[in-house]
Amino acid sequence: MKKGVLFLNGEPPQIDIIEKAVSEGVPVYCTDGAYAYLSAVRVPDTVIGDFDSFAVENVCESCETVAFSADKDYTDGFLAVKIMIERGFTDIDIFGAYGGRPDMAESNFALLAYALKKGVKAVFCGEMNAYLVRGKFTANTQIGATVSIVPFSDKVHILYTKGLKYALTDYEMCKFDNVDAPDYIMGVSNESSEENVEVETDGGTALLFVRERR
Repeated sequence: MKKGVLFLNGEPPQIDIIEKAVSEGVPVYCTDGAYAYLSAVRVPDTVIGDFDSFAVENVCESCETVAFSADKDYTDGFLAVKIMIERGFTDIDIFGAYGGRPDMAESNFALLAYALKKGVKAVFCGEMNAYLVRGKFTANTQIGATVSIVPFSDKVHILYTKGLKYALTDYEMCKFDNVDAPDYIMGVSNESSEENVEVETDGGTALLFVRERR
């Protein structure tokens, strides 16, 4: 397993969260927009982007820079994940994926889908951790954490959940088919009853959000 951390230009994580993430001794990547807040705590190993948010000449000389034209088809975040996967990372913790521009925050969930397709474990870390679930998945968490399961694909069939106060069994969540009484709301604001939460789907893809007690 090769692990790395990636910082995006969304809502900056709290300083203690950054310090903990970079203290593990794993390679640290960021997009150009995240460089300013990250470098105040720790200079990253690699900065990736079109450098419209932070001028490349202002990046520390010790950093590797991977620059793209602003006239590109993909976001800096996607290119960063793609490069990390191509370099052999199999486990990527992503910070700064939430907040900022709403369109960018929404599109960032595609990074989890891309990583999953490539067989790479990726998680959004922050106020709530976010995981993409297809098939069987287990998340380690505190007892009493807030857990939500919502569809990522148009429909997702939940075979079962374990470790939750309110279990879901043989339950289909749809984004659009039942707008008068959205069934996907049934998966929001659950609570973990064990230190491991297990979810298994056999159709579609779900997002699993975990917010631990502070």
